[in-house]
Amino acid sequence: MTEPELLTEVPASLKRLAKQVVRGFYGIEHALALDVLIRNPCVREEDMLELLKFDRKQLRSVLNTLKADKFVKCRMRVETAPDGKTTRHNYYFINYRLLVNVVKYKLDHMRRRIETDERDSTNRASFRCPCCMNTFTDLEANQLFDPMT
Repeated sequence: MTEPELLTEVPASLKRLAKQVVRGFYGIEHALALDVLIRNPCVREEDMLELLKFDRKQLRSVLNTLKADKFVKCRMRVETAPDGKTTRHNYYFINYRLLVNVVKYKLDHMRRRIETDERDSTNRASFRCPCCMNTFTDLEANQLFDPMT
């Protein structure tokens, strides 16, 4: 029995999807942070600070926003220095399978919202009879016109 072939390189279409979604819905700081993660599969927080020249607080805010929306994953690793001290480092990476699922979910959510808004706008009372003050929907507008009067 053969093992399934694992992809070791991320397809360009997934990288492009991640870039376009973040550039379309987030600020420039988020797009810059994600660009670093797209170029490098796994990046330590200190390395991102050096590359982006952000404050630590600003970078954490940006990464926490992306992490909350499930675009970025974080893994904490405890490393031991040569002098025996232990330090904790945060490593950030993109889980592309989760990213695709999140984008699909958000697009479906937007589609449903547009459909319900469209349905509500057609059912909304939009015509009023000046004589009897009754309201009529778009579909009942033919009741307003009486050829006899």
